[in-house]
Amino acid sequence: MSRIDLLLFSVIGVAMLVLAARWLGFARVPAIASDALAQRLAADALPGFVPADTVRSRDGAGALVAGHDGRVVLVRPLGDRFVVRPLSRPIVARAGAVLRVRPDELMFPETALDLGEAAAARWAARL
Repeated sequence: MSRIDLLLFSVIGVAMLVLAARWLGFARVPAIASDALAQRLAADALPGFVPADTVRSRDGAGALVAGHDGRVVLVRPLGDRFVVRPLSRPIVARAGAVLRVRPDELMFPETALDLGEAAAARWAARL
């Protein structure tokens, strides 16, 4: 077998593994399907947190959950799981219906939430 044949078989093998992983669903990003899910994730992650108000991105890419004690948390998918981050001093930017939220954590990525015009304005003022 020549080196070109070995290279070709290797490339085909890797491509088949990638296709199999996608077909089995390993490339899917979870979405926040409901306000109740966002509230449950926030309450499970933070002891003593009682959800009061929730807004969810239209595409399920994240949610903001406010607690009865005034705390606001960001819930978003990261990889194949959901993460919850309390927002004490977030960096917030609003462009129309999209609210961009970055927790004051250096390594945590910015989250763009498509909330709609009214909800984005209300939550931008709240944060």
